[in-house]
Amino acid sequence: MLRALAGKMKIRVLSWAAVERGEAEGTDGIISIRPSAEHDAENLDLALAQATGGEVGAVLVQRFDDIAIPAFGPYCGPVIEHVAEALEFGRRIAEQTPEGSLVVHCQMGVSRSAAMALALLTQELGPGAEEEAVAALLRGDPEGRMHPNPLLVSMADSCLFRYGQLEAALAYACPRYVKWRDHWREAALDPERHWEQAKRIRTRRRTE
Repeated sequence: MLRALAGKMKIRVLSWAAVERGEAEGTDGIISIRPSAEHDAENLDLALAQATGGEVGAVLVQRFDDIAIPAFGPYCGPVIEHVAEALEFGRRIAEQTPEGSLVVHCQMGVSRSAAMALALLTQELGPGAEEEAVAALLRGDPEGRMHPNPLLVSMADSCLFRYGQLEAALAYACPRYVKWRDHWREAALDPERHWEQAKRIRTRRRTE
């Protein structure tokens, strides 16, 4: 489990599997980030209901894929409304339970959920504390697995009026993020060509 703390509200980043294991138990709110395509989520939904005590409005479900461009093959990236919605959800949870906790999860708990948690941490800490927000997120990642989704980070910068300061602070502190960001910047130049390359690599790996 990856943890991050900011102010009075505790923000945790989890994987899908960790939520199903019950690691979100007792939280006050959960942002559940899922793939854009429908997946069997019966066990996940049961775990979310149990974690929040079935509280109405305690779970926000969002659907988009872990890509940092609008579309990539059959996959759909996040849009700025996802970030705005998550930030509003975070504000409401903080108002209802100032010393409570909020969980953000995606499939693996390292990219989409990490970026959204960073946005929430940045909101919680206030303007001028972008470096502190990044440090809080990365302290919860001792194994260095996080690489926050670059498109979500950029959108958080816009939603929170940080004018690139959040992205700059993250790029300075997290080499894995920079590598991930540069990968998607290159893919954005010719998404169709990069998608065809990705398909060939996947086919070769399956064959091997």
